[in-house]
Amino acid sequence: MGKKINWAGKHVLVTGGTGFIGSVFVETLLSLGAKVRVPVRSKSYRWLSKLRSKIEWMDGDLRDEEYCEKIISGVEHVFHMASHRRNVDFHHKYCADVVAGNIEMTLAMATALKGHPDLPVIFFSSANVPPEIDVIRLAQQEMADGYVLGKAICETLWLTAARQYGFPLLIVRPVGTYGERDTFSEEGNVIPSLMVKAEASDQLVVWGSGKQERVFLYAEDLVKAVLCLLDQGALGIQYVSPPMLTTVAKLAVMVRDIVKPGMPIIFDKTKPEGSRTIAVLPIHPCLQKFPWTPLEEGLKKTYEGWKAKGK
Repeated sequence: MGKKINWAGKHVLVTGGTGFIGSVFVETLLSLGAKVRVPVRSKSYRWLSKLRSKIEWMDGDLRDEEYCEKIISGVEHVFHMASHRRNVDFHHKYCADVVAGNIEMTLAMATALKGHPDLPVIFFSSANVPPEIDVIRLAQQEMADGYVLGKAICETLWLTAARQYGFPLLIVRPVGTYGERDTFSEEGNVIPSLMVKAEASDQLVVWGSGKQERVFLYAEDLVKAVLCLLDQGALGIQYVSPPMLTTVAKLAVMVRDIVKPGMPIIFDKTKPEGSRTIAVLPIHPCLQKFPWTPLEEGLKKTYEGWKAKGK
């Protein structure tokens, strides 16, 4: 049993802090009184523009070990959320580049942590990484996903670094995360892609049969769940996954009813749909009764937030 963390006055590093999930994390930590440092490579503050005066910004490249040593100096927690990520097609086509981009950052960050045995690290991975990591099998798949493969290799690097250097390590494996700050395009993740398609056409075309099962995680729930895990002193690999299983067909109906009620839905079975079923993932006891955001409620917030952003 852990002790609830008092974030007030704590110095925290959040890599990837301007991104979709990272920005929600930074906002939450600031609201709890933490002093947040965010690495940047350009003056693009994105979702954090209105809060930029409250954040410590440090220009540099996360692939540079000397820079990583500077950004971890004086902090009390490291949230490593930065990743080289686009969409599934890009991850397949440029598999090696995506793998390398993620590994380079992890190597620099992990090496910089030599001599910091008391500095807790939280690494954000993916629930698509198999429970038994087999990077050779992942690399040999006909359609190898560079993002998933890169995360799997990074997990092994973080685990071995934590063992040798002694720092506490929590690896978070969230399921498919969605929210109003995601990238909205037809090539994006499932939920924003369906919303964009529904907006742009008089019928909603869904890849595959629609029978494939999925679990979706609202971004704000991910942030709260990770903080809950930290309060409980959780270490090692921890999944973050709501118990709300749905099919892509049901998801499409919910999206249609929010965007354009009554619009016909077409299932294109000539297109790939991925796996039909997903494994039931084990979660930490502190998340067993977690107040997850219902999918329909999260979808409405996502759509409304996206539309408000465009105004």
